[in-house]
Amino acid sequence: MNTQAKEHRFAAIDAEEVRSMAAATVLVACVLFLVGLGILALVSIGMGQANPFHYPLRQSLFLLTGGVVAVFTARVPASWWKTLLPWIFLSTVVLLLMARLVGPKINGAHRWLILGPISFQPSELGKLTVVLWLSCWLSHHRRHTREFLRGFFYPFFGVAIICLLVLIGPDFGTTALIGGVGLILMFIAGTRIGYLLCTLVVGAAALGVLALHDPVRLSRITSFLHPEKYQNNESYQLMNSLHAFMEGGGTGVGVGRSLQKFSYLPEAHTDFIMSIIAEETGALGSLVILGLFLGFFVSGMTIGWRCTDPFDRLLAYGITMSITLQALMNIAVVTASMPTKGLPLPFISHGGSNLVFMLAMVGMLLRIAGGNTGPKSAVPAKDSRHWL
Repeated sequence: MNTQAKEHRFAAIDAEEVRSMAAATVLVACVLFLVGLGILALVSIGMGQANPFHYPLRQSLFLLTGGVVAVFTARVPASWWKTLLPWIFLSTVVLLLMARLVGPKINGAHRWLILGPISFQPSELGKLTVVLWLSCWLSHHRRHTREFLRGFFYPFFGVAIICLLVLIGPDFGTTALIGGVGLILMFIAGTRIGYLLCTLVVGAAALGVLALHDPVRLSRITSFLHPEKYQNNESYQLMNSLHAFMEGGGTGVGVGRSLQKFSYLPEAHTDFIMSIIAEETGALGSLVILGLFLGFFVSGMTIGWRCTDPFDRLLAYGITMSITLQALMNIAVVTASMPTKGLPLPFISHGGSNLVFMLAMVGMLLRIAGGNTGPKSAVPAKDSRHWL
């Protein structure tokens, strides 16, 4: 009888490993396709410019760097990040403060930090830091997630510190992204929904009040509500983005044949690259990208669900939601579904900071997929909340 039980257990572990590795394979395939589409879009955007390969070559260099980082994070045990968390958190706080105090002012914000030949956005590290912080705290105190202090106040306090430092950039979009991912992750871990709803209402109200007192953010809101009225100034970019989608139609005007990329659509290679893709490949190309992000989300959540360790499970959930939610926010902006946020499209938009950190998180997901699968550990029902 014992022999049969052991055989059944080993068979269950093998089945879980197969499912987890299958999810990891789908995840890698989705990421590779998204990165490839991004390089292709940058090549198209470069056509007709003085240096047509400037953006794709830079992105290829970022991709190489991110690939090396992804290989590193894929080989490091996930538990290793728990040991380094205090230093990661402290480094994030220091770098965000440095960006605000000594970083260059670009487009009215201090979001960048230049260290010798390297320039990057510390807020990208902030996204990962919050996921690591919540995964570590909530998994360690998983039996107390219904409590106010250990289940809500302490974990959210760490999130609030990072959000505040990102907000003073100012960077409203990334603040909303980090806060949103934090609340969702806490809900999954079992924090009382009443605490989270109150925080959501207060946070949204606070961002609204700050936006009303910030001329740049206020203009973005008014131009979003009345785009036709401000089509020659504040909503110029948004209107050209919508025009690109309309010109693309069902199948697009053809790769390389976009007109909006010729200075009609500012930031075509970064935040609004989806508009160029939609113009050249139409609704068909847009649906392919949405399908790839959906495949990434399903495979990432599957990896988390197959984990046996609560920390790894929450880390997988957090990474997956952080990347997917950013993609949804970017697509919502370029389709005039929400005000402009300044968030790049993951894996596709030109930019080193975002791509490197996204690939680093993908590497962590792959490590989780290959190193912690099998039947879930037994936890008493009264202490098991939501997905933990």
